[in-house]
Amino acid sequence: LLNYSQFYEAKNNLKLAYQYYKDYSAYKDSISEQSNIKSLQELEVKYQTERKEKEILSQRADIAEKELSLSKKNIQLFGLGVFAIVLALLGYLFYNQQKLKNRQLKKENELKDALLKIETQTRLQEQRLRISRDLHDNIGAQLTFIISSLDNLKYGFKLPENVSSKIQSIATFTSSTITDLRDTIWAMNKSEISFEDLQSRISNFIDKANLAAAHISFVFNLENALKDQTFTSVVGMNIYRIIQEAVNNAIKYAHAKTIEVRISEEENGMKISILDDGVGFDLDAVEFGNGLNNLKKRAHDIQASLKIDSKLGSGTHIELNMFNA
Repeated sequence: LLNYSQFYEAKNNLKLAYQYYKDYSAYKDSISEQSNIKSLQELEVKYQTERKEKEILSQRADIAEKELSLSKKNIQLFGLGVFAIVLALLGYLFYNQQKLKNRQLKKENELKDALLKIETQTRLQEQRLRISRDLHDNIGAQLTFIISSLDNLKYGFKLPENVSSKIQSIATFTSSTITDLRDTIWAMNKSEISFEDLQSRISNFIDKANLAAAHISFVFNLENALKDQTFTSVVGMNIYRIIQEAVNNAIKYAHAKTIEVRISEEENGMKISILDDGVGFDLDAVEFGNGLNNLKKRAHDIQASLKIDSKLGSGTHIELNMFNA
């Protein structure tokens, strides 16, 4: 169009030259406007692209920052967890060490107590042996000398019947005292007494009682299940003395035909019964003498219960109950 305008201008055809130039200018402006619009569009696209890229970068930065913050928190939590575990482990180790130390201390104290107990028992046993030797060597020898002297007096001189009877009574009493002394020494020499030892002593005593009171029938019954039991020397001796005293009382006062000693096992311990078929007595009317009071005291000393049941004409039943610890 510009060429046409110039051509007609050269031909001096100004009207056509102007018309072509005007068309050229309009076309040029149109092209320029389109170019500008295209440039603006390209700039808009570029701007939007950059903005989106910046937004994406910003989002990525935010995500990275959040991930970093979360990572830091996770590291902190992990560190706290590790610290808590280490602290708990140290506490557990300290607790176990303290527990072990306390257990060891307890064992040491138990060992000390056991050694002290053994030492005390050893000293007591030595003291028992010393006292029993003194009793045997001194009192036993003196009582034996008294019996020998009474026998010499009785058979070496002609004495009136009443004097001879009195001497015989003293000799019998002294002999009985020696027997009691031997029983005491037997108990003192032992830290514990087996049931078989006790049974043997009771059986020997009943045999002697049978010889002394031949008009009375003696019965001794016991259960074999008790053979494994053991007693301390104090308990064993008191059981023996209770049986001995109860039988002697029956011999002296009951006018019985039969005296029975019965030892049986109970669910919670052991029961000892001394029964006679003698004259009996009224518990409410009779004041307890030294014999019955001694039985009660001995039972109390070994934490046993003693029951006395008697009626006039129906004999007497003495029951000793020993309870398991």
